[in-house]
Amino acid sequence: MLETQAASRVTPFVTQATTARSGTALGKDDFLRLLITQLRHQDPLNPLDQNEFLAQSAQFTALEELQNISAVLDDLRAMSTGSGLVEATALLGRTVEVAGRGVTFDGSTPVSLTFTTRTPTARVDVEIFDAEGRVVRRLSLASPEPGSHAIEWAGADDVGLPVSAGTYFYRVSAAEAEARPFPIVTSGTLTGIEQRGNRIFFRVGDSLVRFEDIVTLR
Repeated sequence: MLETQAASRVTPFVTQATTARSGTALGKDDFLRLLITQLRHQDPLNPLDQNEFLAQSAQFTALEELQNISAVLDDLRAMSTGSGLVEATALLGRTVEVAGRGVTFDGSTPVSLTFTTRTPTARVDVEIFDAEGRVVRRLSLASPEPGSHAIEWAGADDVGLPVSAGTYFYRVSAAEAEARPFPIVTSGTLTGIEQRGNRIFFRVGDSLVRFEDIVTLR
């Protein structure tokens, strides 16, 4: 009964705080002010239930701990990205073999995805990724002869929906009838490094390349 009465007294203040800060997340300072407001406006003849007060205090402490953990993770993520960028600069000028590269899609013009095969193969698979590494589209070419090839991508995902303009990456692999697919690689010199958000990309010649598409390093 006491918990029910206490909850009825708390509700108006929760509503006021939520309305005042509509569209924004409440922080620990907001919850502390809310708790103080509850204590100031409680009925002296029917004070706030002790168990509910302790529960709210515990929630406040947990919220503060979560915010502190989030801040530490953000710092670690920034340090990790910076460290990776410094280490990546040591690779500049090295020759690499890559199994994919970046392409720019303007939102309407189809993109030509080029690659070269050196030996006959049953099928060539091309996977297209967005800048976050999510697979957007899978394309295939059956029984290509050795030589230069190109697969046209119209800018749609696997269900046929158009994708937004931006930088995408494609990875090429060959598939035999009873063997695991193997990457089809091209060689180039690592000429630069770019950081986009929390990801690091490499310049190989004029192409932007993901780290995971670098197959060998010489």
